[in-house]
Amino acid sequence: MGNRELNTEYPAPDEQEVTEKLIVLLKGIIEQRYSGGLTTRDVHVKGHAGVRAEFIVEPGLPEEFRVGVFKEPRTFPAWIRFSNSSQDPSVDIKGDIRGFALKLMGVEGEKLIETQKDATTHDFIFLSTNQFLTKDAKDFYKLVECGSLNKKKSLSDYLGITWYFLTHPRVGFSLLGGLRKFPHLLEMQWFSTTPYLFGGRAVKYALKPWLKTKSALPQNPSGDYLRERLAEHLAREGTGFDFLVQFQLDPYREPIEDALVPWKEENTPFHKIATINIPRQEIDSPEQRAFAENLSFNPWHCLPEHRPLGSANRVRKAVYIAISEFRRGRNGVPNTEPTPDANP
Repeated sequence: MGNRELNTEYPAPDEQEVTEKLIVLLKGIIEQRYSGGLTTRDVHVKGHAGVRAEFIVEPGLPEEFRVGVFKEPRTFPAWIRFSNSSQDPSVDIKGDIRGFALKLMGVEGEKLIETQKDATTHDFIFLSTNQFLTKDAKDFYKLVECGSLNKKKSLSDYLGITWYFLTHPRVGFSLLGGLRKFPHLLEMQWFSTTPYLFGGRAVKYALKPWLKTKSALPQNPSGDYLRERLAEHLAREGTGFDFLVQFQLDPYREPIEDALVPWKEENTPFHKIATINIPRQEIDSPEQRAFAENLSFNPWHCLPEHRPLGSANRVRKAVYIAISEFRRGRNGVPNTEPTPDANP
């Protein structure tokens, strides 16, 4: 492993080559899956809802927390897209990793993605697991290369997938632990899974739900029960989440380049720095659902003070941009960001 320092990245020498090969591979898979008609997202295809929210930076934060988005106490209008991570829009009772994509609006300052540097939006990405799918870019490329994302799998694909998990047991255990059934999207804790810059320090983020009740899994669920429960709750009352941050305190215990290692709370505690307030609302209008589906989220769509860190994030930058442009080009949809007064 060699010597490691706090808040420091250590890219592999072949990472750029691996990333370029991965983009070519993913584009081929998308073309195979969507030979005609609408080209949807390559992952997180099934969106449950687009939800209006407010992102409220805590007042009186200590100086070490007053960075970027959190520099001053203020409120940003926001959108949340809840989703299942699978490539196929399957029923909600199937075990899956769930997604919580957060887009703040009214965020001034140049962003890291060149084609959207003047946009006044800022993204945060969360999953229902505290581990990313693979350790780094190379492991992710090998996972895709073995045929795991092919819609119609051949015998050689299944043999390749089996061999991959036999030779990458950490990925297999992480995936099995993450593919879970969840009763309610508003009662879950959410994790950034990968590290980010926070000024000059490395951090991970998490969301803690306000709801204390724990719903049971439905006995005879519809295929869309997560959306239905979300809509039912928000039609009745609002709720929210605490936005938490934890700092890297040990470069070996909390690695930046290995996204399969969770940062344990007993070693590096969480600190609340913002509130996500979700007001009472109706979420099922056709206009709002279409609006949510046209939103794009990228962890690199952010201020430089919050730059993503580590191999998994570096490969996400190139892949997210390339695949989003590829998908929008096939669909003839312009790549635009919403404004604070967006009203679907």
